[in-house]
Order: sequence, then C-alpha cells, then structure tokens
Amino acid sequence: MAGIIIGCIIAAILIAAATAAIILLNTDPNSKRPAHIADSNGYVQAVGTNLYDGEGNILQLKGVNVGNWFIPEPWMSVTKVNNFETGVYTLRRGRAAMLSNPNLTPRQAEELEELYLDTYIREEDFENIASTGMNAVRIPFCYMNLERDGKLKENAFARLDWAVDMCEKYGLYAILDMHGGHGSQNMDHHSGDDNHFELYGNAQNEANCERLWREIAAHFRDNKTVAGYDLLNEPRRRPHRYGGKINFEYYDRLYRAVREADPFHLIFIECFSFPFNGARIKPFGWKNICIEYHIYNLTPFSQKTCLKTYKALHNLMRYNTPVYIGEWNAYGRKKDWQTYFDYFDTLGWSFTSWTYKTNAAIYRREKKIPQSLRAHPPRQRTAELGAVRTGNTARGPLLRHL
Repeated sequence: MAGIIIGCIIAAILIAAATAAIILLNTDPNSKRPAHIADSNGYVQAVGTNLYDGEGNILQLKGVNVGNWFIPEPWMSVTKVNNFETGVYTLRRGRAAMLSNPNLTPRQAEELEELYLDTYIREEDFENIASTGMNAVRIPFCYMNLERDGKLKENAFARLDWAVDMCEKYGLYAILDMHGGHGSQNMDHHSGDDNHFELYGNAQNEANCERLWREIAAHFRDNKTVAGYDLLNEPRRRPHRYGGKINFEYYDRLYRAVREADPFHLIFIECFSFPFNGARIKPFGWKNICIEYHIYNLTPFSQKTCLKTYKALHNLMRYNTPVYIGEWNAYGRKKDWQTYFDYFDTLGWSFTSWTYKTNAAIYRREKKIPQSLRAHPPRQRTAELGAVRTGNTARGPLLRHL
C-alpha cells in the first residue's frame, strides 16, 4: 500500500511538472507589450521583455550586418589580384601576408587595408539600407581595427564615428559589435584570428578587452544613435564548442567595465548558439540588457520549427529580457524569409540579418544536403577588393604590385 501511495505522489508530481513546463514553454513573454513608457531617457532601453526608443515608444530593431568590412572573412572575400589570393586570409594572417610581400612596403600594406575599408562600405550603402525601411545596422569590428601595440591608434574611432554619423544621417540605429576580442574568443576566422583561443584565462588579454570596452563606452557614451554594445560575438567555452558559463562570467566583467564609463546604453549579451548555452543571469544583477542569439538553420527541420525551439528554450531559461537575433539567414527561399519576418514581428524580436553584401558568395540551402554557401559565377566574383578601382584611381598602381 505504501508503495502505491508513493507511486501516486511521484506520478502527481511528474504530471504537475509536465503541465508547468508546457505552460512555460508556450507562454509568450512579449504578450504584454505597452506601446509607450513614461520613463524615457533619450537612449534605447530594455524594459521588461521589450525595447523602447529614446522617446519611450516601443521599438523593434530591424536591419542588417555590415559584415566583411572591418573584418574581411575568407569565404566572403574570394578575390584575386594578379597572383595574390586575398580570400584565403583572416585579418591577422592577411596582414602578415601583406607585410611579407616583397613588392610592398609596410606603409603600402597599411594603405591597401585602408583603401579596402574606405571603399567596401560607403555612404550610399547606408542610404540603401534605410531606403528598404530598415532601422538598424550592426557594425562588426575587431580590436585590431582600433589598436596598435596594445594602445589605441591615433584617430582609432574615426571610421566607427563615420559609420555612426551615416546611421544618424539616414535614420538608422547603430549596434557596435566586438566581433574579435583580444586573443580571440572563439578561434574562428570571423574573429580575425583563427590560430588562437587566448582570451579566456589569459589575464593580459582579458584586461585589455575590458580596457578597450571601457574606452569605447566612454567615447560613445553621449551618442544616442548607438542603440547598444554587443560585447562579444559568438564566444565559445573552448574551440569548436558552443558557449557556456565561462563566457557569461567574463561578460560580467565586460558589463561592469562598460558601466564604469557609460550607465545609459543598452548591452547585448549573446548566447552562442542556443539559450541553454548561457547561464542564469539573475545573480549577475545586470540592468538594461538584451539577450542575443544567432540562428542559422541548416538542419532538415523547418525554419518555423527552429524558431519555436528557440522561443521555448528562451522561456525555459527565464531570461525575461528582450530578444535580439543578431545574425540569421533564410538562404535563397522567399517563403522562409517571410516566415522569419512574421515570427519576429509577432514576438517583437529585434533582428539584423547576415549580411548586407559580400564580394564572393551567396547562401544556399538545399533540402537534404545543406551547404552554407556557393560561389557566384566567375564574372560576378571579380569585385576587386570591393570597388577598389572606383573613386580611388590614384592608388590603383598599388594593386599591380601584388
């Protein structure tokens, strides 16, 4: 008899737990979305599970990344100039290759990199983004863009300032994204360094990254065109593994470094790649944050199933914050793009797709044999360092030396 009673109690507990889980996983945390709040401060801010603009109106960020700009990525930069194949290099290895080229002086190598930065993204790109009705641009950059020999370069923020100015001019919010931290937070090519995984546990690199974020926050503190700071892109707990608690513990240090200089701006905290790759955030005591995910569904499951899974896991983790999909792509299928747009609008999730443009490739998604990309035909691939020959003809001879 005692065994039956115990069994019934256990069954009741399991049924109650299952019922609670079903309710939790299907609850929409954005079901209560006040259109306006009275307590606005001029900055984008997180209130509950929603974002609000500087005037207190509910806000959904909708935009694109300008990837392959500050950090050229090999698969996006398949460009050949004479016998020099630029598309095989990360930022760090690309710089090393340029400096080892006997036909280039160090100054010419630097000038060529500057030429790329000046021409790959231009004012008309921001105008074009705004003309589509989008309202946000995520700007990936690397510490190597801002520093030399462990110190800020002279005019370190000049290009970021220009990008933010362009956003302001065309009515766009700017999201400043540290795509590559000191020593690399993931050992992936898009961090600018695929040979090292030396951020976490390296006291010097950790301190340098905190210092740099403190300087970035101080520089942009009063700029309300900046929607917020994306602390680290796709951090991993170890190479070739998704993120974990170690990443969130270091996020806390970066969060506090930013808050020393800037108590106002929104901060994006990224779980890579699923909500359970994060950690319980309540003990950190963070304020004005937004949880971020990147969604690249290359599985046999539908895009809608993928999105519902992210929603359920986000609810299960009880983050109770706004959601920002910092990177995503529906590949070449119009129906899937519409699925994402509709789902984001329904939940009020903000988003920036990856990416605005590339030199070399487009995404494809096959039903059973997914491929992350497939190159354009050769005629379309000849981007020549992103329109390097347009408007910069005086520097053209440099390319012939490669």
